[in-house]
Amino acid sequence: MSDDATTLREQLRTARLRLADCAAELGVLLRVSGEYAEAERMLRQAVEIYEADRRTRTGAGRTAADRGTEESA
Repeated sequence: MSDDATTLREQLRTARLRLADCAAELGVLLRVSGEYAEAERMLRQAVEIYEADRRTRTGAGRTAADRGTEESA
């Protein structure tokens, strides 16, 4: 993988995590203001982004066959 591709990948990861942080912060502010349904939606989106990043990072060194075996277990 080229340095440009690696740099772009890291920039995308950073931007996604920043988006998750903002969604979480907005969710907390909405909850405090009593907008519970909207707060839950924002917080769930933040969790989805964090979980997707964690899966991507932990799965980077494994093959697709390894991941399929773990998921079916």
